[in-house]
Amino acid sequence: MDSKRVLFFSMIICYAGFGVINPIMAPLVREIGLDEQQAGWIISIAAFVLLVSAPIWGRLSDRVGRKKVLLTGFIGFSIGLMIFGSVSWFGMENDVNVMVIFILIMVSRVLFGFFFPAMTSSAQALMADFTDVKERSAGMGMLGAATGIGFIIGPAMGALLSGIHLVIPIFVASALVLCVAWFSYKRLPNVTHQRSNKKTKIDLKRVGLRPYLLICTCVMSIFATLQIVGGFYIQDVFQLGAKETAIWLGIGLLSVGIMMALVQMTIIQKRSYPPLTLLRIGLPLFIAALLVLLFTNHLALYLISYMLVGVASGFTIPGYTAGISLAAGEEVQGEAGGLTAAASGIASLIVPVVSTSLYVVNQSLPFWIALGIVVLLLLYVCFGHKSLVFQQVEKSVVE
Repeated sequence: MDSKRVLFFSMIICYAGFGVINPIMAPLVREIGLDEQQAGWIISIAAFVLLVSAPIWGRLSDRVGRKKVLLTGFIGFSIGLMIFGSVSWFGMENDVNVMVIFILIMVSRVLFGFFFPAMTSSAQALMADFTDVKERSAGMGMLGAATGIGFIIGPAMGALLSGIHLVIPIFVASALVLCVAWFSYKRLPNVTHQRSNKKTKIDLKRVGLRPYLLICTCVMSIFATLQIVGGFYIQDVFQLGAKETAIWLGIGLLSVGIMMALVQMTIIQKRSYPPLTLLRIGLPLFIAALLVLLFTNHLALYLISYMLVGVASGFTIPGYTAGISLAAGEEVQGEAGGLTAAASGIASLIVPVVSTSLYVVNQSLPFWIALGIVVLLLLYVCFGHKSLVFQQVEKSVVE
């Protein structure tokens, strides 16, 4: 098995561990006795730590090596999942002060947020090491496919195993992440880099870098809104119980992962599209997905909206990821991966608290605001940014 495939498999498990929580988070916090806003804080604390730590891990992977950072991330992430599952189980099965459980869950999420970007930033840097400029979009699409497949396995595992107990999927995910840490240790090479004595640091003023980071934050804000309040939305709109919600949300997120993986493995891998082209295809699909969700009155339409989200993500995620990688420069790919994770972390920090607070005001409000953001983003990508920035990035991919 070559290095790219090993990395591909490893990141599938990484994102499965991330995605396993999504279908069970909404019913889990309610079973413990927490409310929607506390759920938002649980997610946001992890995002805040991710935002702070992601650039650090990225620079560290440039300095000490991708593999060491990747393995550290796997082990720490597994421990964070184990603590989260244990505290949640204890809170469900025992009569304990809810605030104590809330604080302990917050601690476990700090570990989650600290170690997760160690995996993602080093993986992005490794893929950049394994690909040349012409292959970069396809390589990042391969990581995107791993994300999609992870979101197939994770939510499906969460939905199926939650029928036994809501926390069982978390423990299984923790064990799988430990297994893949050993697998990566055995199979991934130690990549060394020729570096000058002068410390190299990424220049945020490099052509194209800041626009793609902004796009990353905006896209992940839309994605996070659908993930976080989507569970509450279908539970309340369709009057579902906790386990029914976990199952239906799991199916919805499963459809996201399937469509994302199909797009990235069949379309993106066949032809290395320029980053801007991928964004111009994906963003209108996000608009369609949000409109279907807002006007749905049947669970089948809800599933269609999530399938559209998967197709949209299949184009947009490798689009902005490849754009950031190409704009950053070959000598700082670890830090570029860290910046990508940090840009996503900004969305994950702000969106949970804001979207859950908006949801309390009106169930549809978070989705209308998300729709407005993606419309503005599409206008920006298509008409508002015609400088040489995107042309240069696209040229480097095609030639």
